[in-house]
Amino acid sequence: MFLINKSRLAALAAALVFVDTNHRVVESFAPSSTDRSSLRNNVGDARIGTVAFDLGMVPPPRRQTHLHVTTKTTTKPKTKVNGALVSKKTNGARNVVEVVSDEESDGELSDAKKIELVLLAVWGVSISAFILINNAYGPWPLFMKHVPERVFFLSHMVGGMLFGGGIILTTLIERAVAKSNNPSVLQFWFDKVPELDGLVVVPALTISMISGTGLSIVRYGGLNIAPPHVGAIFWTLIAFMSWWAATDLTTQGTALKAVERMYERSLNGEDGLETPKVVVDRHFSNVVSCFFILTLYSMMVLKPGTLIPFPWPFNG
Repeated sequence: MFLINKSRLAALAAALVFVDTNHRVVESFAPSSTDRSSLRNNVGDARIGTVAFDLGMVPPPRRQTHLHVTTKTTTKPKTKVNGALVSKKTNGARNVVEVVSDEESDGELSDAKKIELVLLAVWGVSISAFILINNAYGPWPLFMKHVPERVFFLSHMVGGMLFGGGIILTTLIERAVAKSNNPSVLQFWFDKVPELDGLVVVPALTISMISGTGLSIVRYGGLNIAPPHVGAIFWTLIAFMSWWAATDLTTQGTALKAVERMYERSLNGEDGLETPKVVVDRHFSNVVSCFFILTLYSMMVLKPGTLIPFPWPFNG
């Protein structure tokens, strides 16, 4: 009996040891309660992060993505023409466009034209005052009486040649340019006409008038006592200057603006463009200016009152 009980106790102890051992072995492979809680939290965070990324709320962890979006747009880059900006259609990405309104360009051009007209007005008043003083009061300034006659004569011939030739030549060229209907040619011409006037025509006219006054002083003693054809020449010159300023100089700015708009349209792909009306109408003014030149040279050569009878008597 004792042996049986002893054996039963031994078996029970072995079973307890086995159960305890198995329990420990299982626990050794399973995570602890703390680890299981951490694992559940990590899995939950991962699911939340995945859902947030799918919804576009947050970027994926440990990854930096730089997304560059480039849109292809149709722009009108500006091309500078004479201080003015014109547009040309181009298709492309990342174009930087400087936007300048037509009013700004017109304002800049108008300011430049105003300055030019002011300077020409000052010049016209000065040269007219010089002639009127000599015609009313005699030689002025007095040092002109001591200048050799050939100096005045040469200056008068060169100045008259450049002045008259410039007017006639520019009239012919502008007519050919207007008939071409070529926006590039028109734009170039009206961009350079003010420079041609400022560098050739105005200085040549100034030299011609001053040297002509000098010739009247040296040859006749003064403009106020010179033969009538001399005074008629100067009055014709003053009339020409008034006509030129009123019809030619005042339309140069308007014509340039119209030509620039025509040039811009040609850059935008328009075909069959015609020369602006303001440019075509300038031809009449230019032709009248040419007749003024022919009248002036006719007076200088024919000398009314000397070679042919003059309309009014001359006591010289």
